[in-house]
Amino acid sequence: MTVRLTYGSRQQFRRRHHDLTVLGRILDASFPVKAAQWMLNGGASQPFYVEQEPDLDVDWIRGYKQSPGELRCRDQGEFCIEIPADLGDLAPGENQLSIEVKDAAGAFHTAGMAFTWMPEPVPLPLDLRDLSAYRSIQEIGQAVNGAFDLDPEANVIRSRGPVAPDALLLLGSLRGNQEATFRARFTETAGAKWLGLADFFAGLTEGEPRRGIKVGWCSAGMAALSPTDGGRAFLAWGDHSGDPREWAVATNPAAPVEVRRDRAYRVRHQFCNHGGIGRVRYRIWPEGTPEPHDWLCSEEDREVPPELPRNRQGSFGLFQHMGHPIEWSDILVRRHDPAANDLPGMDPGGARAPFLRRQRPGAF
Repeated sequence: MTVRLTYGSRQQFRRRHHDLTVLGRILDASFPVKAAQWMLNGGASQPFYVEQEPDLDVDWIRGYKQSPGELRCRDQGEFCIEIPADLGDLAPGENQLSIEVKDAAGAFHTAGMAFTWMPEPVPLPLDLRDLSAYRSIQEIGQAVNGAFDLDPEANVIRSRGPVAPDALLLLGSLRGNQEATFRARFTETAGAKWLGLADFFAGLTEGEPRRGIKVGWCSAGMAALSPTDGGRAFLAWGDHSGDPREWAVATNPAAPVEVRRDRAYRVRHQFCNHGGIGRVRYRIWPEGTPEPHDWLCSEEDREVPPELPRNRQGSFGLFQHMGHPIEWSDILVRRHDPAANDLPGMDPGGARAPFLRRQRPGAF
């Protein structure tokens, strides 16, 4: 059996959210795996989740797979190791991670990884308009789900195909009010359920019951786009967790928008929290044309019951839910200071009624 790490045996991490995420896949194994654990710097062993469902009967076009890992892993053997950023065994600088797996035949297989940990958050502004000086995607981001590649010569970041469910590459760190502007090109739109675009990611929560991997998505503000449905803005806490406190707000119905394959688009995406009310809004327009005045989607969490948890901060990241690879470039993330007449509750762009859901949802 081979334990293959998505980004190899030498990696680097910076404080972008609550966990460091090590992704990989177990190949040539006798399934189901009986045990999987990791150890950091010789410390106590910790279990990790390995996807064990055969994917032959899963309809990826329709979307949501019935698996303990929900949308975290795509194929059998994929795994996700989550190392808490505040773990006592985690040291600034050099660290050693040991991985041990016991397969169905009782054989043990091991892998090792060295990584550098930089506990300082990523400062703002975050200017990634020129990527030519970087050689590794881990120099500029951390993959939480799926995989992304850097092409410094083309000056773009690409999602890696086949694109994972809820693929996410974090570029920034947890902060308050922010605005991101970037360029996006869709390599294909036919047959894609979602095309991205980005998220102010607030973290992941444990599921109920716990299953060795965090499955509840928390978003301070997502921009999502479907070629068949339209655009949606999305806020959530614990989505897909099964926690009775989970909630999600999304634009309903979706806002009409048309995008074409191989055409470049510009995006402006904002997250704001004021007076305890969170808001997300974004607009997208063809490159080379004037930026529109109106927002395509704008939503708030005002109607979420006050006793439920809310998101105060987010880490800007590139998001996609399956489909064909996307190219992102010309990325700039800055602080966002809304004017007095631009605060949540005063934005005319949110005319469409939001959809507030509790408990387990159907697919958007």
